[in-house]
Amino acid sequence: MFSIDCLEAIPFSLLKDRVDNMSSNKHNATTERKARLGAIAQWAKVGVLKPRELFSIEEIFMKRVEAKTNTFFKPIQIGELNSVEFNRQLSYLIDAFDSLPGRVDIAFDSTWKAFELETREFAPRQNITDRLRTIVEAVDKDVIDLICSNFPVQSCEYLYKRLISDVVDKNVNYGLKNRINYSKNNQQICQLLEHLELQYKKGSSVTRRNGALLIRRALEGEQLKLANSSGVTFVTLGSNSKAQILISLFLYTARNERVHGSTFSPFISSAASLRTYTHPYFAFLATYYLLISLWKIKHPQVLILNQGSVITSLKENIEIARKILGSNWNN
Repeated sequence: MFSIDCLEAIPFSLLKDRVDNMSSNKHNATTERKARLGAIAQWAKVGVLKPRELFSIEEIFMKRVEAKTNTFFKPIQIGELNSVEFNRQLSYLIDAFDSLPGRVDIAFDSTWKAFELETREFAPRQNITDRLRTIVEAVDKDVIDLICSNFPVQSCEYLYKRLISDVVDKNVNYGLKNRINYSKNNQQICQLLEHLELQYKKGSSVTRRNGALLIRRALEGEQLKLANSSGVTFVTLGSNSKAQILISLFLYTARNERVHGSTFSPFISSAASLRTYTHPYFAFLATYYLLISLWKIKHPQVLILNQGSVITSLKENIEIARKILGSNWNN
């Protein structure tokens, strides 16, 4: 609520905009809440074989998909391998692809399961956190560089919140805190995070935005002039540094939050917009090509590349994603 003093200090036009926005957000929340309850009520009467009505943002997204592409996502063709573990991974990929296009978040969950299984090939006696550290050194650096050069802004804002805002506010969870501390053993990552904590920790919306955009520039491989406690230095993230941020700090953190139910199901929230799709869509694509990168090392014979290289496939699917989401990818 505004105090009387605040009301006197705010121009009427700006005050009206704020009140209108608050009213609109309240209306959206009420509408989506009723839609959620309505879907459950319908299924309670007739069972779940009857599809529910799409939420407004889901309908908008599906219309964009229909208008922009006739493929949405094209996986690489896979050959046969007599391995129970490998075929378990394929089963998870089928689950993932069955979720497309509407539930890119669920596709991310299922693809991560396949990816996590494959990491056991590299470090079978280690826990998942340690296995991810091991594969940072193993994954295809061309794949890492291309993925990281296409980070959507929303995902960089997510990274900024988890790595800077939550750390400064002491809201970071124990597992992520340990992964951040481990990542700081990498000098490039340490210098980047120290600079962000020093320059962008105030927490305003403009500050958060600028901090996120700096993370994006770093992941794109730009040389950055950074200030920290020891002075000024020039930093360019190498492929291993990018892989560490992508795998351990971004994807694994996003996966954990979904598994532990600490995030809202994204597309049935009143806050959902087209931009909401960029984060899980990107996470799905990144995880899939990390899995392919590991297969290329351990089971290269299963990859049937009739249409070119892994990089060609990755470029094509990123291009489709960016085409569907348009300016939302960069805003």
